[in-house]
Amino acid sequence: MPSDSIGVVTLTRHRHDLLRRAMASVYAQDYPGTIEHVVVIDDDPSSVPVVRDAPVRPGLRTVAHLVERSPRERDEPPHDRRLVYPRIARLFNTGVRVSSADWIAFLDDDNEFEPDHLTSLRECAERTGAAAVHSGRAMFHADGSPYLDELWHTAFNDEEGRRLYELMCERGVRVRGTNIVLDRADPVAPGHYRPSTVMGPDDPVMTVDQSVWLLRREQLLRLPIPERFTDEDYDNNVAPDDKLLHELVNNGVAIVNTGRPSVRYYLGGVSNRHQAEFVAGRPVREPV
Repeated sequence: MPSDSIGVVTLTRHRHDLLRRAMASVYAQDYPGTIEHVVVIDDDPSSVPVVRDAPVRPGLRTVAHLVERSPRERDEPPHDRRLVYPRIARLFNTGVRVSSADWIAFLDDDNEFEPDHLTSLRECAERTGAAAVHSGRAMFHADGSPYLDELWHTAFNDEEGRRLYELMCERGVRVRGTNIVLDRADPVAPGHYRPSTVMGPDDPVMTVDQSVWLLRREQLLRLPIPERFTDEDYDNNVAPDDKLLHELVNNGVAIVNTGRPSVRYYLGGVSNRHQAEFVAGRPVREPV
C-alpha cells in the first residue's frame, strides 16, 4: 500500500480531556505512512499546550493552530447552530489549508478512531481508485455505553426518531439491535439532496459523518466545505458534513465506503439532541 501522508483535522475548544482521548486514538493508528494531526483551536489558548504536550512517535507529528475569534463572536450566545455551523465549516477548511498531507481525515474532538481506521480507508482508496472514501461508525453515549435506542439520533423529536430509525434499518444503515451505523451516500441526481434528519421513504440515503471521511487534500482545496447556510439548511438541521457531502455529489465525485464501523462516535454534539454532560465521571460541557 502506498504510504501517502494523511492529515487528521480536529477542531477543539475548552474540552481538554476529550481532546486528549481523540489524540490518543490518532497516536494508536497502525497506518505505515506519515500522519499529521492538525488541531485547529477555536479561540482557546489553554488548549495549545494540550496539543504540544501530547505524545508523539516516529511517523506522527502534531500541529496546534490557534484561531482567534472576533469580539463579536466572543459575545455570541452559545450552541446557536446559525452561528456554530458556519464557523465549524470555516475552521475545518482552515485545517485543510494548514495541513501539508496528501489525504485528509477529520476527527471531532469527542470521537475516536479504531486503530486500523486510517489504514482501512487508505487501502479502500487504493483498491478502488477513489479520491473520497469513508467508513461506518459505532454509536456511544457520552459515558461510553453503546447507543442502542431505537431512535435516529439527529431527529427533532422522538416520533421522527422512531420513523427514521425504522427507515434506516430497512435501508441497512442502522443495524437493528446494535450500535452500528453504516454511513452511505446513494447515487443521486445533482441538486436532489435531503439530509437524514428529514429523509423520506423514497429518498436516497445521504448520511456521511464528518469523522468517517478520507479525502484527497487537493480535492478538498478545490471543493471546500461550503461556509454559507440558508434558512432552509437550518430548518433541516443541515450540518457542515451534510454540506460537504452535497458538494461532492453535486460535482460528480465518486464516493466509496469501506462498510466497516471504524469510528467510535459519541453523542452530545450540536447536531443531535443528546446532551453530553459527563465522560468518565467528569463534566465535559464547558463554556463555548
